[in-house]
Formats: sequence, C-alpha cells, structure tokens
Amino acid sequence: MDAKFKLRPIGFSWVSIHPNPIGVVQVIGGIFFGSFPSIFYRHLLRQLFDSGYTVIATPYQFTSNHWKVAIKLVKKRIRVVAAIKKRAEKLGYDFSIYNEDPKSRKANYFWVGHSVGCKYIALLELLADLETRGFSKSLGKCVGENQLKQIQSSLGKTDLADISIKNQPSVLLAPAITGIESAVPIRFLADLIKRIGLDVKPNVEETHCLIHNSNLFNLEGIVSYKADNIARDTILWLKDNIRPAVFSVLSGGHLAPCDFSAIKEATAETTLEFLKKLRRKI
Repeated sequence: MDAKFKLRPIGFSWVSIHPNPIGVVQVIGGIFFGSFPSIFYRHLLRQLFDSGYTVIATPYQFTSNHWKVAIKLVKKRIRVVAAIKKRAEKLGYDFSIYNEDPKSRKANYFWVGHSVGCKYIALLELLADLETRGFSKSLGKCVGENQLKQIQSSLGKTDLADISIKNQPSVLLAPAITGIESAVPIRFLADLIKRIGLDVKPNVEETHCLIHNSNLFNLEGIVSYKADNIARDTILWLKDNIRPAVFSVLSGGHLAPCDFSAIKEATAETTLEFLKKLRRKI
C-alpha cells in the first residue's frame, strides 16, 4: 500500500498515519513554533513519515507550570494513539503497532523535541522515575511542597504507568532548559519576574537537580547547532551530566529544525539516524 503524507487533526494533534508503520514518533516543538507544528515542522514530519513512522505533532499552550503542560501532552498521546488505531483499522492499514505497550523494550515509540519542547520530554522522563522511587525520592530533594501538589493535581486519577515514557528514546534538537526568559525575551523584565517569584516551574536549577538525581536519561540523542546561543548552556550541562547516547553538531542556529531553515534536511537526516541508533540501545 502506497504511503502518502497527509496531516489530519486527531484529538487536538496533527497526525499522519503510515499504512505500514515501523514506529510512532511524537514531535514537541518550541515556544510559538510548537503551537503550529503542521506549519513550522512540516518537513521534519514528512521525512519521518516517508521513513516509515506514524507521526504525531501536538500543539500546546505555554504556561509557567511546565509540569502541567508535559502531563497534558502525554495524556493526549494516549487518547490520540487509541484514535489512530481505530482510523488505521478502518483504512485497512497495519495497526498492530498501536497494540504494543509503549513501555516494552520491544515497542517502537519515540519522541522528538525542539527547544523548550525538549524540557517537557525531560519532565516526562522524570515522572517515569515515580513508578519505582515514589514522589519523595524522585522529586522531594529538588522541588518544594507546592510543586509536588501541582504535579499530583495535574496527574489526577491517572495511573503513573499509563503516562510513563520508559524505554522510549528521544531526540532532543537544540534542547533549551530555560526559565521565564524563554517566554519573556527582554532580560530585565525576565529578571524582575524571577525576583517576585513568578519563574517557570520547575526552574532551571530545579530541573538540573531533578535530572542529576534521576536513574534514567540513557536513551537520549542530542543535536546541537554551532550558531545556537540559546541552547548552548543547556547542552553543555546535559553533556556533562547525562552523557547522551548519541550526539551531533550541525551548522545553523536555534531555529534550524524549523521549515524556514536552510539546513532542515540535515536536521531530518540526523534525527532519523539517531532514532535507529537509539532503538538498538533499548
């Protein structure tokens, strides 16, 4: 059956269902650009699809509570995958992959993030620790009681096992673990907001603490860009603290993964290469 790339809205996400999928990739973009993934990441999505993946691009609304955004994203995926299975079955496509347990070592579920979208993926990785270590051991040393309550509120009655992204490799394109300055680019305003206690949650220091204390983060690939001043500090810290399974440096700046970039092809090729390498490491 011929595969034709076409993004369709399913469950508040943009989806292209492959007739014979080798995997399912969820793409989370950066601030603003991630709100319109079908426009700004279309080339990347097409290349993933043409290589055999069903792709899911989920828009999100930026808020200062990054836990809430991350948990919403993975909850949406659960509903979207169920809807994809029904649509694939109706179309006569192979739908066996949607019956897999995403946490299984034999499963073929992946994440691709850009900029702040990578932070949301990192937070989901951290939440996977809760299954075995509990809230206090996983989060207690790094975040306050208020954040713990916010996480529990966002989870609601959702079982942690249902949202775990354990054994799901991720490719992080220009990852940016930043504070409120990612949404407020005027430095003195961002500093003022931080001083009055309105920074994002978790902030940079808290996120670093959480990642440093985690037992996971062994299935990440990082793509850095030579002219990227936004993600530079994050990438240096990640290289020193999680030692990504695969790493590459490309030309270009922070927005290189977007469709208007001259090196979008190199980004897509590297992403596909990393997905294959990371799958072999599970």
